[in-house]
Parts: sequence; C-alpha cells; structure tokens
Amino acid sequence: MVNVDFDKVWFKKLLMNDDLTAFHCNKDDDSGCDEFIHKEEEAKQYQRERHGITYLFFQEETMIGYVTLAMSSISAERLEQEDKKIRLKFYPCLLIGRLAVSNDWRNKDIGGYIADWATGLALELSEQVGCRYVVLEAKESKLKFYNNIGFKKGASLEGDRLIWLYKKIAVDE
Repeated sequence: MVNVDFDKVWFKKLLMNDDLTAFHCNKDDDSGCDEFIHKEEEAKQYQRERHGITYLFFQEETMIGYVTLAMSSISAERLEQEDKKIRLKFYPCLLIGRLAVSNDWRNKDIGGYIADWATGLALELSEQVGCRYVVLEAKESKLKFYNNIGFKKGASLEGDRLIWLYKKIAVDE
C-alpha cells in the first residue's frame, strides 16, 4: 500500500486534451463522480461553458483525485444563527460541485486534502470577490466524511434532495 506524500501532491486545471481514461472513482460512487469525469466529456463541457472549473490532483504522475468548483450562494435560512453586522438573504460562497478520489487512493486523507485546498482557494478569492463559505450538497452516506473535515449540516428547505453542508471561511473582524 502506497502512502501519500502530500509534499509531492500537485494539481493542475483540467485541459481539454487531458486523457482521463486511467482514472476511476466508481467505488461507492453514489454521486456520479466517475460518470462526470468520463461520460461524454461532461467535466470538459462544464469547463468550456464556465459552469465549473475542474482541478486534477496528482501524486507524482498518478492522478489521485479531482474537484470541480463554481461560484454560488447559500440561503441564510440554511445557516446557524450568528451575530452578523450585515444580514443577507443569501451569502456568497464557493461551491464544491464534485470531489472524487481514485479507487486506488481511498482512505488516505486525499479527500480531506482536496477539500482543504478548495477552502484555501475560497479564502484567497475572498480577498478579490465576496466569498464567506465553502458549500456542497451531499448524500447522507457522505455526511460523516464532511463533518469530520469541518463542514456543518445546513438546515433543510422544502424541495431538497440532498443535504447542504457549509464551512465558514471568512474571518470576522
């Protein structure tokens, strides 16, 4: 079993000519992440149309995971009540649309590493554009994983099919 040397993990933005055929994340994939990265080049189409940008993560030359990110907002109704100087109906956020780890690299904290990377990116972006949270929608089966890496379960609203999770990134002054 190969351990992850996070000092050697690197990432790049998905390119239209990237060959992703060797990457598989279909083990316990109830969110369609394997299909998204392979079927009819859906991830590449999302990127062309600026619906989401996908970043590929590598350990040396082996792709170990990916994340697809987009700008979004979260309803204040989903969030815990906080003392806020400014109260909004919706708060700006970075959406983790997809996060996947290769079947061969599961249970090595790669998913947590990628989520932390996305949180760091959101913090950087918050200096340029409004961004207070990182959010995602997940199925019940993924709730424990996301809770363990600092995401909170948002309140359910009528019509929800998935669970909203959020992590505050903005520093209150």
